[in-house]
Formats: sequence, structure tokens, C-alpha cells
Amino acid sequence: MDFAEIGRWQDEGPNTVAVSSGSILDGVDAVTEPYQVSHHIGYLLHTAVDHLHTLTMVMGQAGAQHTFAPYTLIRAAIESASTALWILQPDSPHEVARRSLQLEYADLNDLKRANQSIDPAAGHDEVRLEVFTHCLSRHGWKFSEIKPRPPGHLKIIQETSKHFDVFGAAVMWQMCSAAAHGRRWAREYLTLFEAQDDGRSKVLSGRLVSDESAIAMALHIACCIARKAKTVQGAFSKNPLHSGTSFSRPAPELQIVRPGLYLPR
Repeated sequence: MDFAEIGRWQDEGPNTVAVSSGSILDGVDAVTEPYQVSHHIGYLLHTAVDHLHTLTMVMGQAGAQHTFAPYTLIRAAIESASTALWILQPDSPHEVARRSLQLEYADLNDLKRANQSIDPAAGHDEVRLEVFTHCLSRHGWKFSEIKPRPPGHLKIIQETSKHFDVFGAAVMWQMCSAAAHGRRWAREYLTLFEAQDDGRSKVLSGRLVSDESAIAMALHIACCIARKAKTVQGAFSKNPLHSGTSFSRPAPELQIVRPGLYLPR
């Protein structure tokens, strides 16, 4: 399994990618502060790696192989890493920033609903909402751009897995979700049933156990998504004028400044 790579990610920590001046993430950070997109991406990837590393601790060091728990951890990693990729997917820096802010506003709404479970009359956290509203007005965002609810996890995973060529991510996430919620339809794909037939009662007895090959496949997909997200994060954090890219891949014509292009500060 991909335990060694996950261990390296854990050792690196969440703050190993520095955002260079003039990079794409530097530009989008400037128009989303204090909700910097680079911080959002780092948080999502830290979440993904944290869940994956927990799995390595349980299976690798503790030597335990639970029936369903591995899939709940893998599911969370797929969700978080795919969300990071979804933010970084567009070619337009403006759209990258908008998607991140859209998720930030959804987060405020989720907090409101959580508070309403205690107090049905609760509204938004006023301090957080004021900071968010000030962010939008200061950077020239229209609330109508940010307000729509972002796609659900399945839609995000379907989009990013297709765009970044991660085969089987959506169906694997669905199976892992089924395992997390006690849905029985996925058990034939994720578990093994060690059956015993007494030959008389017409009833099979036995126990349901984990399938190591299924865990390995699910973990491989989660790591593939996290790896691609880290790669794009790294590319968006570098100033292309300082990386040698402009010399190794020269443009065939004069580049004209156009709407949506962020220039180095």
C-alpha cells in the first residue's frame, strides 16, 4: 500500500508549500484576504493527509484491519483532496478565487445550521459574517457570485476525477460512503464473508471481514487524488517567470494582458 508516501506527506506538514510573489495563488490570495485560497487548499490537504495517516497508524503500526473503519477514513480523504482540486481546476484565477469564497460562504451557512440545532432562532455568526461581507466589498466581489451553494461531494469528485484522469474515484467514494453509513449494497465489493454451511438448516453462518485488496484499491485512489492536488498546489504557488518555464516553453506570439490575468506585484 501507499503507506511510505503518506508518511512523507505527514512529515512534511501542511506549511511546506510557500506561495511565491507573482504566482497564481499569490494573485488569488490578494483578492480573497483574509480568506486566502492558499490557506484553504492547505487546510483541505492537511485534512486529507491526516485521515490517510490515521489509517496507516491503525493498519501499519497497530496491525489492525477493521471491517468498515478504513473506508470512512479513505472517504474523508477523497472528499477533501477532491475539493482542493475542484478549487484549483479552472484556468481563470478569478474562478479559482470565486470557488474558494463560495465554499467559505457555504461553511458559514453550515455553522448557522449547526447553531440552529441548539437554538432554532439562531442566525449567522455575526462577527464571522461581517468579516466575510467586508472581504467581498473590499475586493469588489458581487454577493450573487458567491451565494450559490457549491456542488455536492459526488459532483465535485466526478468533475475533478474526469478532468485530472483519476479512474474510479466517484464510484469508490460512493462505496466508501455506503460503508460509513451502514448501507449494505457495497459489502460485496468491500468485504469478505467467511461462511459455514451445516448442510441442514439452509442458513449460512460465519463472519464478515475486511478485504485487503479492496482497501488497497480505495487507498490508491485517495492517494492519487491527494498527489495530483499537491502537484497543482505546487505549480500554482510558483512564479512562472522565475521557474524557467517561460524559457523552456516559449510562447509563439506576444502575450497581451487580458481580463482575468493577474500580474506580479
